[in-house]
Amino acid sequence: MSVNDHRTEPTTELLNVQLGATENSATFIFGNEDHTLGNALRHILIQRNDTDFCGYSVPHPYEPKMHLRLQTTNGLRAMEGLRRGLTDLEESANLLDSHFAAALDRFRRGGDAAKESSKKGTTKKR
Repeated sequence: MSVNDHRTEPTTELLNVQLGATENSATFIFGNEDHTLGNALRHILIQRNDTDFCGYSVPHPYEPKMHLRLQTTNGLRAMEGLRRGLTDLEESANLLDSHFAAALDRFRRGGDAAKESSKKGTTKKR
């Protein structure tokens, strides 16, 4: 094992919630997560009208935790805001998965968009 080849042990605590001063603010600490979930979830949450603030951090690469700070508006509790954000993220991931599977199927059958447009005599610019 080299000097930079460090394996972090997974944490047993998968979610810890630190409530804020009011019910519409909280910090959620996700165990065994990193920028992959943090950035995607922050992106989804910040687009919602009921989100006042959302940010995330990974305290240290060797610490298997991701902190997500969420503040909501309109009387929405932070926990419910997180649930809605996770549901939206799941729906986006499912949509992406189905579009990718359909495109892969078309490609395997030989009917991808580039071949179809070249048959028509037009080409698409990317």
